[in-house]
Amino acid sequence: MTTETALALESYSFWFKPPGGKPEGPAALADISFAVEAGSFVLLLGRSGSGKSTLALNLVGIYPDYFGGRNQGRMLVKHPERGLINRRDLEAAERFKLVNMLFQNPEDQIVTLTVEEEVGFALENYLFEPAEIHRRIDRSLELVGLSGFRARDMLQLSGGEKQRVALAAMLALEPSVLILDEPTSNLDPAGTADVLATVDHIREQLGLTVIVIEHEVDEVFDRVDAVLLVDDQAVHGPYTPREFLSERGLAVRDDMGLWIPQAAEVGLELRADGIDLEGGIPLNGAALIAGVRGLGLELGGFAPARREAGTAPMASPAEAPAIEVRDVSFAYGDRPVLKNLSFTARRRELLAIVGQNGSGKSTLASLFNGIASPDSGTVLVDGLPTTEYQFAHLAKRVAYIFQVPEKQFVCSSVYDEIAHGLRALGLSAQEVDARTLEFLDTVRLLDRRDASPYVLSHGQKRRLSVAAMVVGRPEVIVLDEPTFGQDFHQARNLMELLRGLADDGAAVVFITHDMRLVAEYADRTAVLCEGEILFDGTPAQLFASSEVLKRARLKVPVVYEISRELLAEPVMTTAELSHRIQEAADGRRRTVV
Repeated sequence: MTTETALALESYSFWFKPPGGKPEGPAALADISFAVEAGSFVLLLGRSGSGKSTLALNLVGIYPDYFGGRNQGRMLVKHPERGLINRRDLEAAERFKLVNMLFQNPEDQIVTLTVEEEVGFALENYLFEPAEIHRRIDRSLELVGLSGFRARDMLQLSGGEKQRVALAAMLALEPSVLILDEPTSNLDPAGTADVLATVDHIREQLGLTVIVIEHEVDEVFDRVDAVLLVDDQAVHGPYTPREFLSERGLAVRDDMGLWIPQAAEVGLELRADGIDLEGGIPLNGAALIAGVRGLGLELGGFAPARREAGTAPMASPAEAPAIEVRDVSFAYGDRPVLKNLSFTARRRELLAIVGQNGSGKSTLASLFNGIASPDSGTVLVDGLPTTEYQFAHLAKRVAYIFQVPEKQFVCSSVYDEIAHGLRALGLSAQEVDARTLEFLDTVRLLDRRDASPYVLSHGQKRRLSVAAMVVGRPEVIVLDEPTFGQDFHQARNLMELLRGLADDGAAVVFITHDMRLVAEYADRTAVLCEGEILFDGTPAQLFASSEVLKRARLKVPVVYEISRELLAEPVMTTAELSHRIQEAADGRRRTVV
C-alpha cells in the first residue's frame, strides 16, 4: 500500500532578516530535506534554541511571509484538490488554511471575548457563509470536547479549556497539517492528559497530520509515529520512536541534553550495564514493568528510597520563616481566589507549590513581594508585613520571576538585562562585567549577549529572566514555572543554581506543574486546591496520598508509578530505580557464579 505525503521539504534553507545595515548571518536552517506521511503524528525534538520553533514558523509560513527573512528550496504541502504543491504557488490566505499552528501559550492567540467568537473569527475573515460558520464551530467544539461552551466567556476558562478553544479555532479551518508548539507546557497534569486525549481523538476522527514540539515527552513519546531531530541547523529523520532511542541511546540525554521518557531512560541505563530487556527499549511504564519482570529478578527488601546525592536536607522547622502567610484571603472582584490561607517558606529550602490551573498559585506568589496585597490576613517577609516595606526595598529582598518572561524585561540587550540589577547594587564596572559574563555562560546565552531579549526563543527568554533576577543573590526567590521550555541540561542547570542559592541561605519557592521536578528537587511541597492549602509535606508523602492527588488533579511522576509496581518501596528518580534493578541483577550474577 502506498502512503501519501502531507508535507515535504526539499533542500530547504532559511536566513533571518538582518538588522538594518548589517550583513546577513549564517542560515538558521540549512539544506533540510524530509517528508511527513499524511495522517501521522510526528514529534519534533531539539535542545532549547536549536531552531524547532523557527522550523515550525517556516512550515506555517510566518517566516518569511510576515516576519521577513529569505528562503530557498521547496516546501511541498498537500492540497485537497491540487495534490502536493509548492507552498509558493498558493495564495497567502490559503497557506494558513492548509498548515496551521497552535502556539505555546493560548493567550497569544485569543483575540475575542467568547468561545463562539474565538472559533468563528478566522472563518468570518475567510468570508465563509454564516450557516457554514455555525456548522464548523459546532463541529470543532465537539471534536475538542467543549460542546455547550459556545456562549462561555474566554476569561472565565481554565488554561486547559483555553488551549482546547484555540485548538478548535485551528480545526475549524480544516487544515491538512496542524503544528502544536508545546501545547501542554502551561497545563497541570490533568489538563495535559485532556489536551493529549483531544489530539488523539481528532486524529482518529479527521485523519489529521499533527506535528508536535514538546520537551516533556513522557506523555507523548509512545503516542507518536515518527521523530524529527533539529540539531545544528539541520533536521535528521524521520525515525520511529524506538529506532531513535535505540540508535542514539543515552547520548540523547547526556550529550544533546534532550528529555527522554523516564521508562526509556531506565531501559537505556540497564542496557549500558549489560542488561537487555525483552521487547527492546521501553517507551512507557507498562513496557518497562513487563521487561523487568521478564528478567525474573528479586526486587523486594531494599532500604527506603534515598535522596539524590548533592541535594541538601530539608530546612529545619526551627528556622525562622523567610515568608509567612497568615489567614490570607484574596479575590478578583467577586471571585474568591485564596481563602484564609496560611503557610511558611523557610531559608535553605526548595519549596514547590503545585495544583491545578486556576487554583491560586500565581496569585499567592504575587503577594510575596507586594505586587498584590491581600484582602484580609497578613504576609510577612522576615517577620515584617509586606505593607510596611517600601515596594522597591521589598522587590530587592524578594525576587519574583514571572511565568511570562517578557513582562519583566527592561533593557535592549541580553547583557544589559543581567548587568542592570548588578549596577543597581553599586558594584564596580569590573565586578558587573565579570558576574554578568559568568551568568551568561551558566545559562548558555553568552553568544546572544548583544541580542534583544525579545528575539530569543521561549526557552532562552526563561533562562534570561531567571539569571537577571537571581544574579544579585536576593534573600527570597519566587519562580513561576522555572523550567518552562527548557531542555534536560538547562532545566538541570537552573535547578542546581536554585539549589546552590538555597544552600547559601536563600528561601526558594517555585510554582510548577512538572511533578518530576518536584520529585527530584523539592524539599517540601504545598498543594493548592480551590484557594486553600490542601497538603503541606514532603514529595514522597504527597505521592503516597491518593486522595490529595485525585482532588488536586495531580499525577505522580512516571518513575514513581513504575517503581511502586516493581519495588517494595517506590523511588523518586530514574537513577535510583536503575540502581535498584542493577543491584538485583548483580546479586543474581554472583549467585549463579
